[in-house]
Amino acid sequence: MILKHATAIGIATWMLTIASTWQPTPLLAQNEGRSAQAAPSQSATATTLMDSIPDIIFCKDLDGVYRNGNKAWTQLAGKPLDQLLGKTDLDLFPGELGKSFRAKDQEMLASGQTRRNEEWVVYPDGRRALLDTLKTPWLDEHGKVLGVLGSCREITPDPAAEKEVLAANARFYAALNTLFTGELAPMVAVWSHAKDVTYMGPVGGFQVGWEAVQKDWEAQAAMKLGGKVIASGMQVTAGRELAIVSDIETGENTNVKGEPQKVSIRATNLFRKEDGQWKMIGHHVDLLPKMAQ
Repeated sequence: MILKHATAIGIATWMLTIASTWQPTPLLAQNEGRSAQAAPSQSATATTLMDSIPDIIFCKDLDGVYRNGNKAWTQLAGKPLDQLLGKTDLDLFPGELGKSFRAKDQEMLASGQTRRNEEWVVYPDGRRALLDTLKTPWLDEHGKVLGVLGSCREITPDPAAEKEVLAANARFYAALNTLFTGELAPMVAVWSHAKDVTYMGPVGGFQVGWEAVQKDWEAQAAMKLGGKVIASGMQVTAGRELAIVSDIETGENTNVKGEPQKVSIRATNLFRKEDGQWKMIGHHVDLLPKMAQ
């Protein structure tokens, strides 16, 4: 299961609160028949769970001093956790990068609202990475602002992923041309069957959810329009989980009256990696000229 960015930071909020502030009470230790020394296992468990999240998680106080973080954060900073706590961005990330981190913190705190931005960082081994960073106010149980809670997800473009996405894009167009002969199965195979998929076809409409999208494709397959569509000029943006392909569709098929019809429209195809496979989650194209008039 892939955690959404906001979901991951929500889980991290709970775990950071436990790991940072939880203290056993004598009554709890007595009632459970264990010593006060054994009770902090809940804090250790929260830390272990936080370290299992692949996204970078951290929190800082209002002065920009780091108070906690997970394993992914220590890997970026290049030091063990005990050498990072109590430090600021200016201590850990020299130059403009540290200043930028601090400026983004202050902007978010001034607004009181969650903020999101992209930033390039360099790991200790020299690897450059593009991070999608989400920062939100870190609050105590009374709603008082303690500082900044942050989550960073790597979205560095991956050349290998681009090749995989282009292959998925090619499978879609092969399925589309097969659909024109009346065969639906290949189109069913290339799509995600999730509730958030969308389709905006060349004759209009806006289908949301696989059930609605499948019905539209079924109707098109039944028409057996014939012809062929070719995609060209592909522009790919691929991350670890999501990808976009923009292209031009050209070709010819027949309309509902059986008349030949030239096709030349812009298309945007959206893909998501599900169980190791790139699946289509959106196909959006221009209206055909007659429909746009």
